[in-house]
Amino acid sequence: MKRVIIISILASTILLATNGDNLISLGAESRAMGGTGIAMGMGTDSVFRNPAWLADVKGTQAMFGATMFMPEVKAKNGNANGQEATSKADTSLIPAVSHAGRVSDTLAYGIGMFGVSGMGADYRNENGMTPQENKGLSDMRTNFQYMRFVPSIAYKKENLRVGVGLTLAYGALDMSAVMPTDPQDMSTYKQRGGGMSDDFGFGGQFGIGYTITPNILVGGYYQTEIATEYENVFDFNMDGIYDNLKLNQPAEYGVGVGYKTDKIRASLDIKQIKWSSADGYDSFGWDDQTVYSLGLEYKSASDLALRAGYSHSNSPLDDGSFKGATVGGAQMRPQDVTYFNMMGFPAISKDHYTVGLGYNFSNKIGFDIAYVYAPKEILKSMNMQVSNEQQSLSGALKYTFD
Repeated sequence: MKRVIIISILASTILLATNGDNLISLGAESRAMGGTGIAMGMGTDSVFRNPAWLADVKGTQAMFGATMFMPEVKAKNGNANGQEATSKADTSLIPAVSHAGRVSDTLAYGIGMFGVSGMGADYRNENGMTPQENKGLSDMRTNFQYMRFVPSIAYKKENLRVGVGLTLAYGALDMSAVMPTDPQDMSTYKQRGGGMSDDFGFGGQFGIGYTITPNILVGGYYQTEIATEYENVFDFNMDGIYDNLKLNQPAEYGVGVGYKTDKIRASLDIKQIKWSSADGYDSFGWDDQTVYSLGLEYKSASDLALRAGYSHSNSPLDDGSFKGATVGGAQMRPQDVTYFNMMGFPAISKDHYTVGLGYNFSNKIGFDIAYVYAPKEILKSMNMQVSNEQQSLSGALKYTFD
């Protein structure tokens, strides 16, 4: 029953996320400020980034939010007829819920549940009935969804804050493609996908924050790698037997510095995502990412905050040059790895521009909104091309119980 509930929450979430297959951030407040939050508290949103800042939460608070994610992904395979197709996976709804409260003057807790990672493309019905009509996209549909539930605690003493969280993760992966053993023989074109496969994983996150002065803050965090394996998900070597795929969510860590006054907040974060050492992603040749994020907030009135930000990173797919690899127990050629990365998992976004605002209707109720735009990126490799342009709109309702 629990698995059915989780699948129903994620059913509309065919993500095509931004830092690799991770969102730049989760809560609307952080997303409006470029995805920052390592060196600055974001209320209950801190459970998503740096749990140490939960120690500064006042009273008991809750946040209910969601992100409408709207990517536009196009691909063409010059090794077939070279016609361009647009992915039908163009709208997703990503939930985020968090709660935090105080145990004592020095101890606080937080709980978050959120869709944090995912990716997908949908090129079904793009193949013709003959090899000449085939766009070479294999009627491919990929759908990766990843949710985390994170209970956390935080402690403060004078200028120091520390936090720790236990990560309970759920992932689901569906890969389908009609692929031949002989491209010139239509009778060898068969569905190679094994249907949706899912798994649970466990990990942890650790955070620290320090107020150097009342105006200057620094912070750091570390998130462990989480092991997951998706059984019977795809027939990679096309021998009629569905293969398992290990696909661990990578470790990541980061540091940040923040500045705040009564009217202004500014934050700068740098984080590293270790794709190259995570099982599965290493086989597909993903590079580590370094992400730089900048956020600004100006309180024009006691109840209104205006926010903006920018984030930049390298693409984990780099320039599209990949080596052959063993994936799911099958040996794949460099062109096979390139094909799956570009057509099924085009994680090529680099820049994100963000704006948003926060407004408090009263001492108890507030609302945050954020808009994120990722300009079109184009990757070409081995006579294949994919482009990715993204927009998203986030909203969150915040409530303080006392």
